[in-house]
Amino acid sequence: MITFNLPLKVAAVAMGGLLVLIGSIFFPAYAQSVTKTLSVDDPAGIVLDPKGNVYVVETGKNRILEFNSNGTLITMWGSSGKGPGQFNSPIGITLDYVRGYVFVTDTGNDRVQKFTSDGKFITMWGSSGKGPGQFQTPIGIDEDESKQNVYVTDIGNNRVERFTSNGLFVAQWGSLGSGPGQFANPGRIAVDPSGNLFVADFGNNRIQKFDENGKLIAQWGSLGSGPGQFYNPTGMTVQYPQGNVFVADTGNDRIQEFTSDGKFVNKWPINAPTGATDNIDLDVNSNGIIYLTDRASDQVLIISQK
Repeated sequence: MITFNLPLKVAAVAMGGLLVLIGSIFFPAYAQSVTKTLSVDDPAGIVLDPKGNVYVVETGKNRILEFNSNGTLITMWGSSGKGPGQFNSPIGITLDYVRGYVFVTDTGNDRVQKFTSDGKFITMWGSSGKGPGQFQTPIGIDEDESKQNVYVTDIGNNRVERFTSNGLFVAQWGSLGSGPGQFANPGRIAVDPSGNLFVADFGNNRIQKFDENGKLIAQWGSLGSGPGQFYNPTGMTVQYPQGNVFVADTGNDRIQEFTSDGKFVNKWPINAPTGATDNIDLDVNSNGIIYLTDRASDQVLIISQK
């Protein structure tokens, strides 16, 4: 249900950023003219399109919401079920920025669904299991638009699977463990402008970087609260065109920024005015504005770094 409330509520954030709370969605200070409140029930995945529109996975209501840059709801689709276009606790979302496709990990149904940008169903693939093209709780998803490779983190099988954009299985890698190329509950995944991909290795408190064929390029992170350390990293994205990696370091209530080879750049504490946070996913635009879903308070936090 969409609710509308007034007034605006402004909150200061560390590092000089400003948030404007509009009901259950936060907008940056430049959006103070927005007065509508959009309630998001159990938000998970989030992604921005080239026009600045925001897609949010509303896990609690088994649907996808699309807002414009001012926070106005444009469209929504989905309901609870197993049929085409229906969902069971969806979590991950990504876009094909060239062709406008939307990909969603329909986590409870162990499958991926593909839509047009306005929610028209195109195709789906996957089933429960351990075989190639099957899933046990798919979470993260991203696409390399230049080659139309779609990558999915299969958390229950501790692996990454690679598909064509129409769902044809291509390759897989990973197993349970803490060694190079192994995973312990891999979460979000993100592709950089060069076609390399980053995986938030949640249980091992690290980030791993691979090429498109699964060859390990780099890894960084360990358990802790210092710069470059993590406590249960969940959300992750790559900023275009810069290529820096942003990570929601959920257990430490902060966001960390790195270069593409893992060098620490910056960090921002998440001080939501409503209290405790449970940061699930994030995206960042070319201007450095960070969009962060917070399931603890059913909010989307939008953070200005300036």
